Amino acid sequence: MSVAESLGAVIKAYPQARVVAFADLSSRMILASQGRDDVTQEHLDRLCQQARASFDDPLFALSVEAFGEPHGSMVVGPDNLRVFLRSETDPADALCCICDHSIDLTGFVAKIRETLDSITAGT
Repeated sequence: MSVAESLGAVIKAYPQARVVAFADLSSRMILASQGRDDVTQEHLDRLCQQARASFDDPLFALSVEAFGEPHGSMVVGPDNLRVFLRSETDPADALCCICDHSIDLTGFVAKIRETLDSITAGT
């Protein structure tokens, strides 16, 4: 399954997901995206920047000391929920997602973890 097909499968399984994007955090680029919302490249670039900022935040250093390297981050806004998930094997690989507040977050995170693992492994 291609990366685009994998991302599309997430959108199909979770219609509350507006955008699911695969990013290379090291190059600060969204490599592929799927979604219900029509988003511009500028919007995807900002989403990638938000993911980088969430993992690079100096306050995360406290979390790292207490809990180990973080692989997930979430930003709750008035109109949506943004979920960022980094690969455990290649921290440059990440999924950046914009969702409705009503999403089943536990199930969604499990689905995007499985999807990211598959993309990173090239399967």
